[in-house]
Amino acid sequence: MKINRHVIRACLRSSRPLFASRRVSVGAKRRMVEMLTATARPPKDTRFERVTIAGVPVERAQTAHAEPEGTLIYLHGGGYALGSARGYRGLVAHLAAAAGMTAVIPDYSRVPEARYPSALEEVVAVYARLLETGLDPKTAVIAGDSAGGGLTLAVAMALRERGIAAPAALGLICPWADLAIDIDGSRRMLRDPLILPSMTAEWAPRYAGNLDPRLPGISPVYGDMTGLPPIVMQTACDDPISVDADKIEAAIAAATGIIDHRRFDNLWHDFHLQVSVLDEAAEAVADLGAKLRTHVLSRGTCEIHSNEAKVVVG
Repeated sequence: MKINRHVIRACLRSSRPLFASRRVSVGAKRRMVEMLTATARPPKDTRFERVTIAGVPVERAQTAHAEPEGTLIYLHGGGYALGSARGYRGLVAHLAAAAGMTAVIPDYSRVPEARYPSALEEVVAVYARLLETGLDPKTAVIAGDSAGGGLTLAVAMALRERGIAAPAALGLICPWADLAIDIDGSRRMLRDPLILPSMTAEWAPRYAGNLDPRLPGISPVYGDMTGLPPIVMQTACDDPISVDADKIEAAIAAATGIIDHRRFDNLWHDFHLQVSVLDEAAEAVADLGAKLRTHVLSRGTCEIHSNEAKVVVG
């Protein structure tokens, strides 16, 4: 059943006081996020398996495709404190189906139980172990939303610095990639029905701790963008976090990298989570999956060379 986006916007706005309140515990907010992400129902006949890779709990998702073309490693959002691999089953299964891939969703450590660099190191370890056990990086992509989008970019930089083979492409959904401006308190408020700058200002220092928030592992917008895999990025124009994506786009262009950035008017942060009930979300997820699949197929036959940044505005 599809729902009008104005109805969804109103529902999100009604829940904002609870998410914004510092009196509501992290545990309660985690349960609320699980309810929110549960609206994304996986495609029929998707199979899930709980496994451990490099000591990290992981959800594997196998869609109904008979012969998947690659592996999607998906990093969930939630401000590094909320969200879970199980809660993101629906969205990731839809994206994996659109890309024609199997999916791996690491349950990386979250704050307050762990701070930077725990999540980064765990994801790098999962990816490296997958390579050791036979994963072809030319058929792999790493993607994520919100904090998971920023983490995706930070992981790609870490892989490059450590000489680990890069995936074929990166997928970024509304990436939270500049925590420094939140700690500085300079993020502007837009029309998003749920996300307020006060929320990111609360989450950012919990993840960064006493470290410099401009470290590329924490805020990858300040890192070196040269030599990264092609990026497919989608953002929402009402999202106050969308300024981070604009910085990523500019930095990739300056580094002569490849980026496909699609912007969605009159939509909110992580609207993709409503993939089962919102037409715009279903179309966006299908588009992102198809574009990621194109990069995997391209890497399967030849290396991609380009000295221009590609931008698509939607």
